[in-house]
Amino acid sequence: MAKAANLINVQPEVLDLALYAGDGFSLRLTCITSAGAPVDMTGAVKAQVRLTPTDPDSLVAFQVNMTEAYKGIIILSLTAVQTMELSTDPSSQHGKFTGVWDIEWAPSSGNVRTLCHGKVECVSDVTR
Repeated sequence: MAKAANLINVQPEVLDLALYAGDGFSLRLTCITSAGAPVDMTGAVKAQVRLTPTDPDSLVAFQVNMTEAYKGIIILSLTAVQTMELSTDPSSQHGKFTGVWDIEWAPSSGNVRTLCHGKVECVSDVTR
């Protein structure tokens, strides 16, 4: 009988976003060790929305608040204008944008790490 292959999975967690155009959005990420201790997230963080993972241009970039990064807390935000831009992008169909996003962390020392990634959906609002 063949032995099953082992797998080491270092892919980032999947976190899909369902947004509403014209509404601002904030996401608070808390990074902890398996023992529950905060991870010092000091360094550089960037997060972007693109049509596809291989698309050369970012459609929108999240604002990143690193004030509490030393405690493992990062806050990502999109403005109401940015979510509206997604729903009015030429790629949107019937007022619905579909794309992808991820967040990368470049620690002060060490290798870049993608923390999470996923799909982005943004539907048009009604009230303008």
